[in-house]
Amino acid sequence: MQRPIARSTRAGMTAALCAGLLLTQQACAADPDGEPAASSSGSTAGALTGDPQATPSATTPPATTPSATTGPPAAGGGGGGNEAILRGERQVVIAPVGSFESVLAVDAKGRLNLTDGEAEYALFVLDPVGGGRHQIKTAKAGSGGEPFCMGLRDNGTSPATVVAAGCDTSSAGQLFTLERTRATDEQGRPTYAIRGDGNVHLRTTASNGLVAQAADAGGPGTTFAFVDNGKATLPELD
Repeated sequence: MQRPIARSTRAGMTAALCAGLLLTQQACAADPDGEPAASSSGSTAGALTGDPQATPSATTPPATTPSATTGPPAAGGGGGGNEAILRGERQVVIAPVGSFESVLAVDAKGRLNLTDGEAEYALFVLDPVGGGRHQIKTAKAGSGGEPFCMGLRDNGTSPATVVAAGCDTSSAGQLFTLERTRATDEQGRPTYAIRGDGNVHLRTTASNGLVAQAADAGGPGTTFAFVDNGKATLPELD
């Protein structure tokens, strides 16, 4: 025969059972820290898209081409002095005396003008043609394999300008006399006035760039220094 459970014992068991049920209900409602339970649908790490450090810069600086220098020729570049320049054996920068950092170059329109930046045709060869005259040739050949020569262009009532054209020794406008002056530039190089057909001189102006005008027009003329930039590499042309 089973012995009856004491009343006090039954009361204790009932209290313990009720306490256990209460704790179970609280655990189902929230976790111990008061935060919602983690979802079982998977991680949220995939919501991040892109890596800021992997995004390239919006602008990439372009490669630069060094502009023609007006300094002395590099050591070991041969030379021969001013005489070699006038014999057409050296390629030169034509630098207007007193013009800060500006040199002559053929611009995109084919005109010989001032520039202080990059230019494809900024080196020249002074090729003697006899009678104390020279053709001013680009030191670099064009797409046709031959250099360009500088020549005068008549602009009517406006001052003549200098443009690049195919070389032709029979064209008077392409023949220039290089008149040496008594002065030198800041580097001690000889300076020259450049005279063209019709007794016009090349000069730089603030409004029209490089022009060709009569010696007594437009104020004092411009003198130029020829800055040695190495041996001329143009082929001999028939």
